[in-house]
Amino acid sequence: MIYEYALEPTVLAAWASNDRDYAEFLREYGLGTPRLVSTFPKKKVSKLRSYLLQHSPQDTQSLSGRRYIEMVTKLIESVVIRDVADLQTSVWSEAVVSEDNRAPFGVILSSVAICAENNITPNSMYLPDSIWNHAYQSNMQRTNAGLFSMIGNLVRLSTKHIVIIDPFGWSDEAIGFVRYMINSIHPNRLTGEIPKITLFYKEKRGGKNAGSGSPAADHVKDRIMQGLDGGGGDLKVEVLELREAAGSDVFHNRCILTEHGGVLTGHGIGVSNNELHTDEAILMREKIYQKKWLQFVEEKCFEVVSKA
Repeated sequence: MIYEYALEPTVLAAWASNDRDYAEFLREYGLGTPRLVSTFPKKKVSKLRSYLLQHSPQDTQSLSGRRYIEMVTKLIESVVIRDVADLQTSVWSEAVVSEDNRAPFGVILSSVAICAENNITPNSMYLPDSIWNHAYQSNMQRTNAGLFSMIGNLVRLSTKHIVIIDPFGWSDEAIGFVRYMINSIHPNRLTGEIPKITLFYKEKRGGKNAGSGSPAADHVKDRIMQGLDGGGGDLKVEVLELREAAGSDVFHNRCILTEHGGVLTGHGIGVSNNELHTDEAILMREKIYQKKWLQFVEEKCFEVVSKA
């Protein structure tokens, strides 16, 4: 539900000079949207920032100049890291085609049409069948492949964190999907950096009428690692069993987060693998994403029962 965009700087500069295009960029690109800009033609975010600022309007104190700088600042808050091959040309349109042939972008947005199937321009991006149009929510089959089709790019493009949040993340079905996801994220990656994977699940207390409780985090982690191709290699996996603390919010939503955004699902990762069963996947808007990231990653608003 997210896509890597190669964005020509001249397009960004043109948008900065137009009220509507400027507002649309702030609304339709970056964290909480399906459109994330690539670090191309650079490898590092700091280098991309410098590169883009070199293409800013000549008068940086003009309205368009100030807007351009603001757009660059927003853009680099959440970009797709790409290990760009050594460029044989400084011409952006030639370099992007060469890089796309090596490792395809989701979309190439250029000022004029270029020779690439995934290319759009400001003049073509609003056509009815344009690849610029991305869904914010979709129906899916409750199978490993169905759920992964919703989050595949989210986890494939991540280089820092993949966070899985599901109250029943300890179940057999959920563990099966975590294994499937991990085994599926290695192909077609854009960088050698592998993100840390963290699973949060909610404590379930057993009892006479409640059945057995949730297993400890080390048991859940062992079961995940035993099912990985090659034993997981150097992959870093962390599992935490949580309990709602006094004064905390409730732990009930099911979602998958990375540094690039998050996807909510109704049933969570415990898929039935019955093709007749369906669920919905919803791309989180930025405020909802930030709330979940704060709760589980930055502030850890729940009590840790067990950890592995």
